[in-house]
Amino acid sequence: METVSLADIDKFVVAKRAEGCRPRGIANQCKALRSFFRFAEMRGWCVPNLALTIRIPRIPKNEPRPTGPTWTQVRQLLELTEGNDPEHIRARALLLLFTIYGLRASEVINLRLEDFDWQSEVFTIRRAKHGGTQQYPIQYEVGEAILKYLRYVRPRVDDRHVFLGERRPWGPLQHTTMWRTVSRRLGALGIELRHQGPHALRHACATRLLQKGSSLKEIADFLGHRNTKSVGIYAKCDIAALRKVAAFRLGGLR
Repeated sequence: METVSLADIDKFVVAKRAEGCRPRGIANQCKALRSFFRFAEMRGWCVPNLALTIRIPRIPKNEPRPTGPTWTQVRQLLELTEGNDPEHIRARALLLLFTIYGLRASEVINLRLEDFDWQSEVFTIRRAKHGGTQQYPIQYEVGEAILKYLRYVRPRVDDRHVFLGERRPWGPLQHTTMWRTVSRRLGALGIELRHQGPHALRHACATRLLQKGSSLKEIADFLGHRNTKSVGIYAKCDIAALRKVAAFRLGGLR
């Protein structure tokens, strides 16, 4: 017990959230842990002041609607984009970027053809909120979907943006088009969320990473947060770590 740290407590809380425990239940368990480690400190069983570092999660007065679809619903969403209809082909590439990498709509809009290094199997994102760039490994399903869009759907024009509008004059895809791409399909499945656009899929990505065992540090880094308030603590940014985080499979889609 003397090796137990706050990081271990954080992992326990994350695991309980991933299991679907309600905030009140998690708060009660944290209170019990705090009392236990006060007693353990008196007996010399644990490091000093561990109990003081355990925070009790805030209990919301009203449980909000989910901010993102479940992973089962994500699969159903992607099933709606199967086939060779041009609109479906583009939608599939977009939805995969939102769900696998948790990208913001503006980050996808700003993707350019030269951002994809197909030989090295990585692509580069320009971060929307704090600037700078970040590289990601190209996950298999994502790469296949984007290549299909580039080969069969994307207009042959000089504009270097990856995703273009459907009509002349050709230009980068608009936020409203991306929002409709997501919201219409969520609506078709009867999924009601607080956010009906791409941001809902960013939440789904973060939740899935938690469920698959990624640490809060890895998730914060993966989603491109500059500080750690949104998801927790940070991890160092390197392609090897990102490959590990991005390695989860969609499952049931192929």
